[in-house]
Amino acid sequence: MDYKVILSRPAIRDLAGIARYIAADDQAAAERVGLELVALAESLAVMPSRGGVLRGRPGSRRLVSAPYLVTYRIDEAQRVVYVQRFWHAKRDPETWRPD
Repeated sequence: MDYKVILSRPAIRDLAGIARYIAADDQAAAERVGLELVALAESLAVMPSRGGVLRGRPGSRRLVSAPYLVTYRIDEAQRVVYVQRFWHAKRDPETWRPD
C-alpha cells in the first residue's frame, strides 16, 4: 500500500519561490524544475525511507535533486509522508525551519 504525500505550507511557498526565481530568466525551465520537484516529492508515496537522514534534524529525511533538497518526515502509523521543505543546497542551513 502506498503512502499519502502531503506538502506543507512552507514547502508550497518554497516551490513557488523557486519557480519565480527561475522564471525571471526562463519560464520553461521554471515549469520543468517545479514539475520535477513535485514529481520527486510524490514519488515518496512508494518507499519513503529511501531518502537519507537529515543530519541535525531528528525524524527528518531528504531526497536530492541537485541543487535542491526535498525534506520530509514519515508517519508510519498513518502511512503519510509530510514534505517539509524544498530547499536549495546553497542556502544557509541555520535558516531552515521544518514547518
